[in-house]
Amino acid sequence: MNNNQNHHNINQDPRLSNISPLKLKIIKEIASKSKGKSIEEMLPQIMQVNKELQARNISFSKEETALLMDIIEETLPPKDKAKFNMLKGFMK
Repeated sequence: MNNNQNHHNINQDPRLSNISPLKLKIIKEIASKSKGKSIEEMLPQIMQVNKELQARNISFSKEETALLMDIIEETLPPKDKAKFNMLKGFMK
């Protein structure tokens, strides 16, 4: 059985074509670090990235944030997707 739905190919995602190179690098780094990790393992990393972005005065648009959340969700194990969707609800 092929399990490609969990292997998001960020380099071929057309939604990323208009994002600045710096933001694209950040998104790729987050996606790479989140692969195969549980929500509990990812939260500290996401919080750290958020602090770094604030320190550098970088912010993502609502569309960019939604895209990042989609990419992270695609890397999650199935058991964590429901938890992640609940967390996304709080972030709106």
